[in-house]
Amino acid sequence: MSKSFLLIAAAAALLGGCAMQGQNGSAKSPAAASISFVEFGNIYDWRADGSKGIYIESDDRKWFYATFMSPCTDLPFSEHVGFRSTPPLPLDKFDSIEVRGETCYFQTFDHSPGPPGTQPKPAVVPAK
Repeated sequence: MSKSFLLIAAAAALLGGCAMQGQNGSAKSPAAASISFVEFGNIYDWRADGSKGIYIESDDRKWFYATFMSPCTDLPFSEHVGFRSTPPLPLDKFDSIEVRGETCYFQTFDHSPGPPGTQPKPAVVPAK
């Protein structure tokens, strides 16, 4: 009796673990941010956020924000940057920019509403 009880208890524990794994695995994570076809000029604009990050606007006018693994010291003073990705892969969190010979690797790369001052202002309704 004790062997059959242990066998049943072990089977129940295994099935319970499988059920819990299915519940945790069913939640979908949001799609990773990326810009496709960077090698064909699909970046419309960019704006430095000091030396800690960069706002990047794709040619379809969607903004992204990338932070760096370490400060990108020349970025605030640059007029142009080079975007470094591996074609045909999109620009994403595994890529970098080059600024005056310095390579600045991305730490994060996410969707963004854009840099401060680029968001549309709400319409003002005159008082009656």
